[in-house]
Amino acid sequence: MFNNATLALFDFYKYGFIDRILIRMQTRALGVKFERLFVIIPVLIYMNNTDRKKLVDNAKKFLFETIKPKNLATLVYDRVMLQLLAYKKDEELYKQDKKKAFDIIKQNIQLYSIVDIILDDDFIDQKEEIKKIVKEEYDKSYTLNDHCLNLLKFQEQHFSN
Repeated sequence: MFNNATLALFDFYKYGFIDRILIRMQTRALGVKFERLFVIIPVLIYMNNTDRKKLVDNAKKFLFETIKPKNLATLVYDRVMLQLLAYKKDEELYKQDKKKAFDIIKQNIQLYSIVDIILDDDFIDQKEEIKKIVKEEYDKSYTLNDHCLNLLKFQEQHFSN
């Protein structure tokens, strides 16, 4: 499916119909951890318009270092590439997955480490933008309204003694 000369150039990837079906079938039952990767990594790569090749290389390096059976890492990488190709065809899908990726990171803030690894020091602006968006979403979801805040203060005063 991939040859080593064009591993990082996802614009040149051409998957046949059967290849796409096989990749999706082989990766659909990998679990929640991998499903999160299938959403977060392609969004991170597609967000950047300047140097996607470097981001694809960083993602490949991350996948092959963290996923131990190399054949499984290759399947996950193939699925990420398929998702990138789908984003090129359908911008609306990208927007939906971008929102889903930020929700996933908001729900499990430890997944921000993936953002930190893939967007290395060369992509500080993009990293700061993602950090700002996730922080706003996190703050919005986990803030207390005035009534609940007053109840909490009362409980702290009453039960701390």
